[in-house]
Amino acid sequence: MTARMKIRPLGNMGNQMLQYMFALSVRDRVGDLDIFGHDIPFWNITAPVPANFSKNPLILRGQQLIDADQVASLIRKGKIRDCEMHALGFQMSNYGSPQRYESVFNAETIDVTGYGSDHVVFNVRGAEILKRKHGDYGPVPLSFIDRVIKQSGAKPVFMGQLGDDFYSQRLRERYAGAIFQPSRGALIDFEVLRRSHQIAVAVSTFSWVAAWLSKAQIIHLPLSGILNPRQRPDIDLLPENDERYRFYDFQPRRWTASPADIDDLWAPHEHRQLDAAQIRHLKTQARRKTAFAKMINRIKLNARATLKLA
Repeated sequence: MTARMKIRPLGNMGNQMLQYMFALSVRDRVGDLDIFGHDIPFWNITAPVPANFSKNPLILRGQQLIDADQVASLIRKGKIRDCEMHALGFQMSNYGSPQRYESVFNAETIDVTGYGSDHVVFNVRGAEILKRKHGDYGPVPLSFIDRVIKQSGAKPVFMGQLGDDFYSQRLRERYAGAIFQPSRGALIDFEVLRRSHQIAVAVSTFSWVAAWLSKAQIIHLPLSGILNPRQRPDIDLLPENDERYRFYDFQPRRWTASPADIDDLWAPHEHRQLDAAQIRHLKTQARRKTAFAKMINRIKLNARATLKLA
């Protein structure tokens, strides 16, 4: 009997794309899995939950520590039939290669162009993030932007959630000669990023996915917030073996939108560039910090699957 997975959508477009990629990775490992519950209209990806789906499915928990390999193993052993994903699983090990998802998130019919190698596109994450929304998000400081512009030698383009807020105003003042492109909607913004040659990632899953799935020659990634393994050791979105990436170091910071936090956006910081070996070291330290929690999560899932089957 074919196993079935219902996705409980969590968050916005980027989060939901990563959830769907997780489910596809499980299916790739087992060879046969029905997936539904997701609804990502930007990509015409939707599948309603069938009427005969279990009213009491096995719940896949674990937030970021859910493991596609373990879920696939339990399915192959017949311990999972109907399950519901209540997690995110932001781990590189939970995904295939970027090429695996090219046809899944196909926007060839969208008539947009990206920016060439003489420009570097900064995706701006503003809106509610500028307020006290989440401590692991927040805008990147201008020192990071300065570092990337100097490193790239390219003309900056600021694209995304630009408005009349304090951050957008400071960007326009500081980089008066840059190109400013306010959001034209999530799908258009995504595809402009995806089709650009040089991208600077915002602290955002939307921004991260667009860059990772892109054909960009260079991707500048700040180790800030959710992208910093020192701050979030349970998250791994650092493709250290992908030669497109340039990684920039940040100290852990909890964004509270306080006056001190805002002042720090304009303060000078070094943001040294880290190589692949340094990224691997940070990831090894993060895995050590989360090893016990991950082990407990695996034990609990195996126990719940075994009890439900009994």
